[in-house]
Amino acid sequence: MTRTAKLSFYFIIFIIFGLIGLWMPLLGDDLHWGTYFGSNYFPQGIFLKYDGRYLGDLLVISITKIKPLSFIAYGTFMTLIVFLVQKIRDQIKAPKSLGLVSSSLMTIAILITPKVIFKQILGWHAGFANYVPSVVFPLFMLYLVLKNYDKEIHYYRTVVILIFLASIMAQFFAEHVTLLNCFNSVLIWLFLRKHFGTEFKKILNWILLGNFIGAFFMFINGAYLKILFGKDSYRSVSGSAKADTMFNYLKTQFTPKTLITVGVLLLLFSIIVILYSYKIKDVRLRIANLFLLLSGFVVIAPFLVVSPFGSRCMFATYALFSTIIVINIDLLTDTYEKYIFPVFALIALVLGVRMDLIARNYGQTFDMQIEYSEFQNTIDSKNQYYLQYQDTHYIWLTTLIQDDPNFAELYVKNNNRNKIPINYYDWVDVQDQLQNKHFANRDDYMKAFNKGILEKVKLIQQKQQK
Repeated sequence: MTRTAKLSFYFIIFIIFGLIGLWMPLLGDDLHWGTYFGSNYFPQGIFLKYDGRYLGDLLVISITKIKPLSFIAYGTFMTLIVFLVQKIRDQIKAPKSLGLVSSSLMTIAILITPKVIFKQILGWHAGFANYVPSVVFPLFMLYLVLKNYDKEIHYYRTVVILIFLASIMAQFFAEHVTLLNCFNSVLIWLFLRKHFGTEFKKILNWILLGNFIGAFFMFINGAYLKILFGKDSYRSVSGSAKADTMFNYLKTQFTPKTLITVGVLLLLFSIIVILYSYKIKDVRLRIANLFLLLSGFVVIAPFLVVSPFGSRCMFATYALFSTIIVINIDLLTDTYEKYIFPVFALIALVLGVRMDLIARNYGQTFDMQIEYSEFQNTIDSKNQYYLQYQDTHYIWLTTLIQDDPNFAELYVKNNNRNKIPINYYDWVDVQDQLQNKHFANRDDYMKAFNKGILEKVKLIQQKQQK
């Protein structure tokens, strides 16, 4: 019964995140990756000089080309993060009941990720493909450390090989997490090695080797030499005032009041975690808290000098710090697990359904944008009308749809027409008016839709003249 309940829970989480991936529109360079650039990326050897995110790039090409794969990828990696957080908690102390409080809380934490981060992680396929999978290995590493701390556990050769391969492949997603993995494996090897059994000491050696092999193959990519010598037009390791490094990004994106508030909260959070960790007797919880806290700062440290920095770069830190909060809340409320789990699970479900509906709305808008643009390609008009999104709270819209060169290149035949944006509520009103009418085919529907848009534009112009 317990096994069935757990499988059902994780299946629901998988579906929730999978639907977000399935329905979220392709934005910005997602269209670039999903078409000609992605098709030529590996066959023409572009990857040799573009970056070392070989698996991340392969993933973004796959999920932008094949929709069902985006469903599987979003569902798999997000569920895996949630699952690993629960496993970390379970290694600290065995749960009294189902043991899904941490999973529920972590799901909630991901679904309420600050919008500025969310839109570049779950609202942008290219951001997801590199920055979400990369978080898995640091959590997996912590799980292995806690599982083997002061224990002798036997591992089959197949498992050892898989862990070694994972330590290599984990390095091909995001550079800052690649560096974090190397940092963590060295730190664990230096300070915790004596607490492991003979078999895990060997595995730790393989992980250390695998992390550095992966990092080597990432950073020998031709792109990084260009970056190092300042010959890359987009990326740099300068730390200059003009570079879009972390501090410069934060100064331009947020008010001083916001930055001071967040800075004070982070300082208080760090002090509380450190003091609480040294006060508690549970060594595993102390290791988990300090590991996650240190990793959260180390993973973002490269962006002090590396640019460009974007809110997506904060996801790893957000996930690691959220894990601290989640596992400690779970452990502190352990006695009441059977009462609080249904509450947290219900909150996670409600938030998940809400986000699925938001993603579905974005996706429907994107599909209608394409269909209407392709219809306009077949008619004679001096204007090109672009359907707007309801909002951009959860999607990474780098430019307005009418100014997006990737969208225009793929779906607009005559880019010299007058570009006129159509407000979301105006074009949805036209859809509502056509909802109960019967049309022989889709082309007739689009003709009626276009007529409704023209009438809306005429009314708007009349109001403006008055």
